Amino acid sequence: MRASLLQIAVDPDESADSRRRRVASLVREQRGADLVVLPELWPVGAFAFDSFEAAAEALDGPTFEAMSGAARDAGVWLHAGSIVERAADGGLYNTSLVLSPAGELVRTYRKIHRFGFDKGEATLMEAGEELATVRLPAGSAGPGLTLGLATCYDLRFPEL
Repeated sequence: MRASLLQIAVDPDESADSRRRRVASLVREQRGADLVVLPELWPVGAFAFDSFEAAAEALDGPTFEAMSGAARDAGVWLHAGSIVERAADGGLYNTSLVLSPAGELVRTYRKIHRFGFDKGEATLMEAGEELATVRLPAGSAGPGLTLGLATCYDLRFPEL
């Protein structure tokens, strides 16, 4: 299994569309990897709390579109980091997207344990309720592999 972990600089002066194009290019450069992993909330910035409402998007929104094409072009499994998801009920979630090498959305995960107590993510976003795994099939990289999904602060809790 060859995994590529990408760290993304988030400049508040760069538009989200420009950042999506830049990150899609970085993902495409990972051709030959089996799995590419992006960080939490890279489209908006993890601590850009004032921007969460305006940056919220649907699961099939602009980040999915850009990352779907990049995963397909690179032929990789892509954990596309997380987005500020606006759910059908209007709630905001810190939601991870996992895409197949065909660019299909195969799994999502809503962060269960939001960081903070009385400000930031903990007050602006809803908590997810479900544990999530995704099965990567056996292939040239070896036997299949099951990945458990968790985001940042979630790792402090033993059930994850």
